[in-house]
Amino acid sequence: MSRVKPATVFSTVAVGAVTASVVAAGGPAMAEPDYPSWSEIEQAKTNEATKQAEIARVGDLLAGLQQAADVAVQASQMAAESYRIAVDERDRAAERERTIGQQADEADAVAEISKMRAGLLAAHLAKTAGNDLTSELVFSGENADGLLKQLGMASKLGEQAQAVYEQAIADRNTADALRAQAATAAAERTRLAALAEAKATEANAAAEAAMSAVAVQEQRSAELYAQLATLKDTTAELERERVEGQARAAAAAALQEATRPSSPAPGPGPAPGGGGGGGGGAPAPNPDPAPPNASAVETAIWFASQQLGERYGLGGAGPDVWDCSGLTRAAYAAAGIGIGTHSATNQYYTLAGRGKAVSLGNVQRGDLLFWGSGGSYYHVAIYLGGGRILEAPDYGKPVREWPIWGSPSAAARPAG
Repeated sequence: MSRVKPATVFSTVAVGAVTASVVAAGGPAMAEPDYPSWSEIEQAKTNEATKQAEIARVGDLLAGLQQAADVAVQASQMAAESYRIAVDERDRAAERERTIGQQADEADAVAEISKMRAGLLAAHLAKTAGNDLTSELVFSGENADGLLKQLGMASKLGEQAQAVYEQAIADRNTADALRAQAATAAAERTRLAALAEAKATEANAAAEAAMSAVAVQEQRSAELYAQLATLKDTTAELERERVEGQARAAAAAALQEATRPSSPAPGPGPAPGGGGGGGGGAPAPNPDPAPPNASAVETAIWFASQQLGERYGLGGAGPDVWDCSGLTRAAYAAAGIGIGTHSATNQYYTLAGRGKAVSLGNVQRGDLLFWGSGGSYYHVAIYLGGGRILEAPDYGKPVREWPIWGSPSAAARPAG
């Protein structure tokens, strides 16, 4: 008789098997699950009750493998988005450094001109003071009126010199302050550049863990589907299609549930990386969104469809390597529409800030779907209609058209 265990145990240990292969992602390793042997499968077929229990066991193992792979892939996508946000912050700091540096250069030039003016006036004053006008006035007699005029002019010249001197000091202080701000901005840019590098390392580690988890899932699943087919007298291909079809149906049901009018609008917190988010959370979806511009939508989808089959890469923005937000940004840029920076989070908040967030119940072809919560979105894809999306998904998966998976949590209409 085969060793029959409760389904919940099978699911848990299946998750543990893949988790053990992706310890690099930070999770603790768990025991290898008790996968059925082929002799157990053959023995189970001799008794109907045992066969049904073994079918349930294999099904739970398949579900556990899928769950563990999904968790690892999501962790990879979240790490990738964290990297993109860090790059956004680094680039903003670099732009601030450049702007302040330019202002400091201009202020330096102004300060030098002020210094020259003050020097020329000081030299002129020194020359005028060399003629002792006061003494000349005492002994001048008839020419007193002319000397008084000269004295008045010298007094005004002194006042002007003082004003120029004070302006020169102020200009130099301004230049020095801007130079100090530029140094601070440079230090911040250096810090954020190092942070972006660290995030890239983390994202690459998470990607390796995800690919390892998916490889384990594919390897184990192939044998499990074959065993399931043997138990049910079908084929492994049919069993895989059945399970994957159930997963697609579950995703469609989850999206349908999310699109019900009674469902509350997503209300995440402030957006990491900026881009239209505010301290009070994202704006609520527009209850009466404008219909999408069909021409812009089809241009964006045409551009994205030209990238089908091209590989995924962290920070990919073309021409032949893409990540999720790199693809959506380039697709809508081709239609003349800016949707934010190279970040799913930033794109959502940028569009929401323009009043272009839409409820999931109102999604139409060309809208962007976002996955995530808590103010941070780790994935974005273009909705094609009919429950399908166009996306750059993750490592090992090229740009593709695919059924909606998981549970998108927000949507926006760039071409609305």
